[in-house]
Amino acid sequence: MRVPAFSPAKALFPLRLFLGLTFVYAGIQKLSDPGFLHAGAPTYIGTQLHGFASGTPGGFILETFASPIPIVAGVGVAVTEILIGLLVTAGLFTRIAAACGLGLNLLLFLTASWHTTPYFLGPDLVFTFAWLPFVLAGSAGQPALDTAVIRIPRERERGARLEAFEGSGEVAPLDLSTRRVLLAELAGVAVAIAGVSTLLKGSYSPAKSFASGAKAGKAGKAGPPSPKQAAGGSAQSAQGGSAQAPSLPKGAVKLGPGSRLPSGEAATYTDPGDGSPDILIRDSGGNLKAFSAVCTHAGCTVGYAEGTIVCPCHGGEYSSETGEVIAGPPPAPLAPKQVVEAGGQIYAVPS
Repeated sequence: MRVPAFSPAKALFPLRLFLGLTFVYAGIQKLSDPGFLHAGAPTYIGTQLHGFASGTPGGFILETFASPIPIVAGVGVAVTEILIGLLVTAGLFTRIAAACGLGLNLLLFLTASWHTTPYFLGPDLVFTFAWLPFVLAGSAGQPALDTAVIRIPRERERGARLEAFEGSGEVAPLDLSTRRVLLAELAGVAVAIAGVSTLLKGSYSPAKSFASGAKAGKAGKAGPPSPKQAAGGSAQSAQGGSAQAPSLPKGAVKLGPGSRLPSGEAATYTDPGDGSPDILIRDSGGNLKAFSAVCTHAGCTVGYAEGTIVCPCHGGEYSSETGEVIAGPPPAPLAPKQVVEAGGQIYAVPS
């Protein structure tokens, strides 16, 4: 059976739609993230820019133009992504929009994805080359506003414009003024989408922070009832009843009251052993999990968002149950830490 002929241009149409819609989604995702514009959040744009710029060939661009104004840069990039996505999806000024998309992904490859090993695991390089056909050829031969036509009346009252397309007699491409009007309208749509995304974002709940206090050796002498331990990412509860509860581990340091950390929330604290940041999580069952808060990829400090430990620098994600890598470039899981909950207080145990 003979396979119907399909032009190379039309074969690129699904790729164009994918790139366009993905960029629209990327902009919406940024602006709808409650922590994106909130200083101190794991996904704060300022923290991301700092991580992207650290030790990368494109870092000087971010340090010069974006890091001094992180909020403006973050909103600007998100709105630009939405506009690029709309233009590419509609096929309007496709070559220019694709060139902007290529430039943005190339910058991200030289910053955000630079430390990804091996290189092909970094999506930005793939996106950069995916844009290239549309930079070179635009949307020619595809359904697009760039290739749309309008009917030209046969009456001579249209004058010079009619004569310019006398060969076809009936149709002509959209003129530049019409395309500019459509560009302005899509820009308005992009701003509207950005505004709605920002308004619909949830409220940001900052992570709690426990400050290391006095050692708990004396405070725990009486033998607190119902201690809970978190070590190696697992939680254990001492048996109740009349049996005496086990004493606290040697060198344990009080962090704060357990009531400050409800189920499903996380807090950060300073490891009493080496002074590095750690992250403490109370799961839905009330048990405590503790891990190093230093990302194993590039050393950024991780945070906790929507049940997952996330790295704001390069998109790494870790399981909040085990510390294992579940997404992104980190090469190893987070180191487990030990904490103890006893007598209503939480204690950190030196590693």
